[in-house]
Amino acid sequence: MRAAVIAIRAGEFDGREDVDTSLGGCIRSREVRREPRRQIPACLPWKELEARVPIVVVLAGHAGAGASTVAMAVAEAMADGRRTQLVEYTEPARSGLVAAARIELGAEGGWWRRGRRGHLDLFRLARSPADGQPSPPEGDGEARLMVVDAGWPLTTALLETRSAEAFVHDERSVVVTRVSVPAVRQTERVLAAVGDEALVAAVGPARWPRAVEASCGPRLAELRSRHRVVRVPIDRRLEITGLTGDRLPKSVAAAGRSLAALLVPAVAPQPRHRRRAEPSRTGPAEEPE
Repeated sequence: MRAAVIAIRAGEFDGREDVDTSLGGCIRSREVRREPRRQIPACLPWKELEARVPIVVVLAGHAGAGASTVAMAVAEAMADGRRTQLVEYTEPARSGLVAAARIELGAEGGWWRRGRRGHLDLFRLARSPADGQPSPPEGDGEARLMVVDAGWPLTTALLETRSAEAFVHDERSVVVTRVSVPAVRQTERVLAAVGDEALVAAVGPARWPRAVEASCGPRLAELRSRHRVVRVPIDRRLEITGLTGDRLPKSVAAAGRSLAALLVPAVAPQPRHRRRAEPSRTGPAEEPE
């Protein structure tokens, strides 16, 4: 019993789990067995953009963590400083962004449905990732930042292939967890794959119950001691309606800005260039030199 308790606190569970999605065709079976550590360098859809586009990956520490809401808050905070895309790699039927756009711009590239929310471009899958390798959304040539909402199914697939550390820069990663005993236990396993510099978005009260603190694994406890855990308050309206075209609650938007500020050393926002005002046509004409 003591060994079982130690294993649970460390996030070590059994070796078989169901996977609800595939990683660009790299995982076909719904049941995945743990195998020796290996890397699958061509599997992640955004891998080809990593050298050219700064990417922030928001991972769910467990099912129902609230990764889409946190990804939205981070992306909107980043969009104040540079052109930003929020890309959701989730089955269309499970999308948390289905009603989040203020303007729907239709299908794009055969894989994506595009929307606009202020300065933020939203992309969500139009068909299942099990149908093939979804190519990343096309850019418009402007320097931009991509925030990836990986969701729980994709995060699970990453963990089962033991490939998360090969594709996710830990200083650009945000792991989302609820403040509960089972949630922090599962989140420890995700942190073990991502790295020591990840940020944690803790959805729940500012003061953690003692039972939750006692259930924290060593990685989460260390991140808390280094002030790399940001509280995201629970908003009752969002819990009922989900993400809509309305503005995020002020408290949630503030949490997104706090996360973005900690991500700035890894992904520095670029100031927007405003168009220069044209000279007045009614004023006196300049004399030729």
